[in-house]
Amino acid sequence: MLDFRQIQNFVAVAERLNISRAAEVVHLSQPALSRQMQALEKRLGLTLFERVGNRLVLTAEGEDLLRGAVALIDQAQHLVDRSQKLQSGSVGLLRVGATSQTIARLVSPTMVRFRESYPLVDVILSEGDNDSLLEMVDTGVVHVAVAAFSNARGLAGTKLFEAALRLVVPPGHRLEGASAATIADIADEHLMLLRRGFLTRQLFDLTCASSGLRPNILLESDSAETLACLADDGHGIAVVSTSARPVRDAARTIALHNDGAPIKGDVYAVWKNNRSRPACLADFVSCLARQAAPGGPAAGAPPVGL
Repeated sequence: MLDFRQIQNFVAVAERLNISRAAEVVHLSQPALSRQMQALEKRLGLTLFERVGNRLVLTAEGEDLLRGAVALIDQAQHLVDRSQKLQSGSVGLLRVGATSQTIARLVSPTMVRFRESYPLVDVILSEGDNDSLLEMVDTGVVHVAVAAFSNARGLAGTKLFEAALRLVVPPGHRLEGASAATIADIADEHLMLLRRGFLTRQLFDLTCASSGLRPNILLESDSAETLACLADDGHGIAVVSTSARPVRDAARTIALHNDGAPIKGDVYAVWKNNRSRPACLADFVSCLARQAAPGGPAAGAPPVGL
């Protein structure tokens, strides 16, 4: 394998066609640089330079190799520049996981804000339910996810918001206009739920188990929007979650309580503690937190499915 310094010195000589001037640039003595060029020719089995009178000229082979050597040096410099930018976080790749609803309502507008400061960072999205998002973080598929978590897997996080359970009831339903309802109030209703793996479903199932209720499930879905649309059309009650922000029809979106208190869980930006993370991750999490804050840019968003 060729020594990179030798290649750089070859370019210095080839561009100047003068050993003395090239030696000054590369900080070698003239005899040492001459010996190095002779060693390079021997290593390659080619004649790179010729003497024409008092002038040094490149052979055809030397001219051909010069183009490749210059490209190689330029590429090496690009890698150095790129590594410095990666270290600062100004360029690179950030992989983010969230549910489809959270991507639409929180992550997407966060990306717009984040891009203002990091236009050269590519944000790659992955979607899934809460359980699969934690698995993605744990296995390194994503650098950060918006999810509920425990620190059992060595995960860490910054709290973004509280997700409280809400019911979306059909138009004209007996609960329409109520401020809150309980599990007992919907015991005989057709229910549309997010499938298992979502935080919303976990909170709902735990409440049902503690109340001894076996829910009458009409549909399990990945989409909170689908559930809400089915409720709008009168097919049953949708169980969704929200960060306690206003929704499109407040009279038909009712808080679900248990023992007189809202049923809710904390949602975080989650990452793996012992894994290398992009330098820009902290600023992305800060953007998420500002976007999710009460009264922040995301205020007024529809229900979020987690």
